[in-house]
Amino acid sequence: MANKIRFGIIGAGSIARFSHIPAIDKLQGAELVAICRRNKEKADELGKTIGVKEIYYDYEDLLKSKNIDAVIIASPNVFHKDHATAAAEAGKHVLCEKPIAINLKDAREIIEVCKKNKVKLQVGFNQRYWNQVKIAKDLLDEGCIGDVKSFYTTYREKWDLYQADTNFRDDINQSGGACLIDMGIHRIDMIRFFMGEISDVFAEINHSVMPTRLDDNNWLLLKSNKGAIGSLSCDKYTPPVVNETALYGTRGTMYLSTEIFNPFQPVPLAIYVEEFTREIPEIIENYVYPTKWEDFWKDKPAEKTWIPITPQKVDPYLAQIKDFCECIIEDRNPSVTGEDGIRSLEIVLAAYKSSKEKRWVSLPLEEEVVGYPL
Repeated sequence: MANKIRFGIIGAGSIARFSHIPAIDKLQGAELVAICRRNKEKADELGKTIGVKEIYYDYEDLLKSKNIDAVIIASPNVFHKDHATAAAEAGKHVLCEKPIAINLKDAREIIEVCKKNKVKLQVGFNQRYWNQVKIAKDLLDEGCIGDVKSFYTTYREKWDLYQADTNFRDDINQSGGACLIDMGIHRIDMIRFFMGEISDVFAEINHSVMPTRLDDNNWLLLKSNKGAIGSLSCDKYTPPVVNETALYGTRGTMYLSTEIFNPFQPVPLAIYVEEFTREIPEIIENYVYPTKWEDFWKDKPAEKTWIPITPQKVDPYLAQIKDFCECIIEDRNPSVTGEDGIRSLEIVLAAYKSSKEKRWVSLPLEEEVVGYPL
């Protein structure tokens, strides 16, 4: 494998145009060779704008190209299975946007076909790649806030904020849902990343104000395998984008957010520590300021204080694609696997089932396909 990964994109709509294509363009280790979009006029217009070498209107034609090592699947959710499995069978590595699929049957088929054809499969949970998320994960693994016993996470934005090229997100047959499977699944993945697997789900999946009768006001209660309990909320009616996560541990507390900030979140990451050992973790050593002048000279570890952290800003899509390229070149497992995709999707589907049946639902799910609750 060469040191430059040559990409094709299947589903060259808004997310590809705003995120994937600019990221590939900035990476020395990646090259965009081809795009595919069913709308010929829009495909040609985009291809001319970015100067891509190959333009296709049928994904099967793109996959016949010998100039492509890997594909990014950015098509409507319902097509992820067909596009990802066809790519794997053509010997192309797969970076599939979240959700991996709209049901567990399709998700498992994607994973199996990728394994059978020995191609890499990564799922597009780009928010793992924010520096504050990676630092938070390292600190949790260091035990800086002790055993996390409870948590809270949310993701909110108005339904018309995202300037999409198509309305597939408003079509239940193409999207599999609105708020939870599109936005809330990012927070599901983050909680899994921090806390481990979820064992039980209780949910209210509601429609409030969106023009299309899809979920836009959701609350989930979650229990982790490690005994922590917490809540996840998401909506599609809040005018300012809100995303925040709080983790409450036996030795401290942690707050973080990703791309959007407000007066109540002045820094991307803040940690309250009851006490550190004499050895402050190297991850945050440069962020610690003493609370008293005399401590400045005594090399005293931080204790009973908030530590605000503003790490260098990154483009999470660029970091995600760079990591994917490296996993191909180095022949290692992707950082965000197909199993990560299926576990997060399973929680979405468990929430659907819980809302319909008005009860707690335990994981793993017995059903491979769960009906939409609205």
